[in-house]
Amino acid sequence: MTPTEIRSVLASLGGAPNKRLGQNFLIDKTALETIVAEAEIEPDDLVLEVGPGLGVLTGAMIEKGAAVTSVERDRRFAEYLKKKFPKRFDLIEGDASRLEWENHFKNKNWKFISNLPYSITSLAIRKALYAKHPPSNLVVLVQKEVAERILARDQKHSLVSLMVAFASHETRLVKKVPPGAFFPSPKVDSAILRVIPMNQKERQLIWGMNPELIMSVAKRGFAHPRKLLASNLGIQASVLEEIGIPAKARAEDLSPASWQALTLALEQAKNT
Repeated sequence: MTPTEIRSVLASLGGAPNKRLGQNFLIDKTALETIVAEAEIEPDDLVLEVGPGLGVLTGAMIEKGAAVTSVERDRRFAEYLKKKFPKRFDLIEGDASRLEWENHFKNKNWKFISNLPYSITSLAIRKALYAKHPPSNLVVLVQKEVAERILARDQKHSLVSLMVAFASHETRLVKKVPPGAFFPSPKVDSAILRVIPMNQKERQLIWGMNPELIMSVAKRGFAHPRKLLASNLGIQASVLEEIGIPAKARAEDLSPASWQALTLALEQAKNT
């Protein structure tokens, strides 16, 4: 859709883009085609989309043969989307952060493909990756800074980078997307991020424990990012040194493997 078409549709719906909901509509054809290509959609694939807006990405996926379920919070778009996509489309009206939307597919294979509103990015990715039956593929358009934080490009980790690392086989920044690819244009760059999730059994096998346990320790470690890790966890620095972590390390310095080792050490100490 062009900016003129978007304005026209919004006018017919009696409003303008909702800044609070982070409504920036994708107008760049190349970015759209890249998302769909990375999604590797096959006929009859089940896709969950959060924040369909006016259905630009939705329509592209349906054209590839997908059956799309979209979660939309803005009531203005509900009837518009239902009329626009009479087939191979299901709409869930509501706040995606409060819905157990992964249950919609039960034990069926599904994919998570979305131009995510910035305000729900981390939560939506977490809900998808840690669902009882995770998607086989996750492709999202997100703020570039968030994508780079997830990838820990500067080797400094965050809770979101750990959250993704503990539940994915592969994470890749596919393409950077400039502000001009949207209407209205945001003030920041975006990026297309692709993640290949692990299922629950794979996470348990690879990490030797439920990653949620590791994340609970990491959350304590990141409680005060500027403080030393030992201080945040309330442990002696020697506990860190015994497993090869520097005494003056901060939470951001630890790799996923180091968090695993630390969690194991803390659990063993509890049981002795």
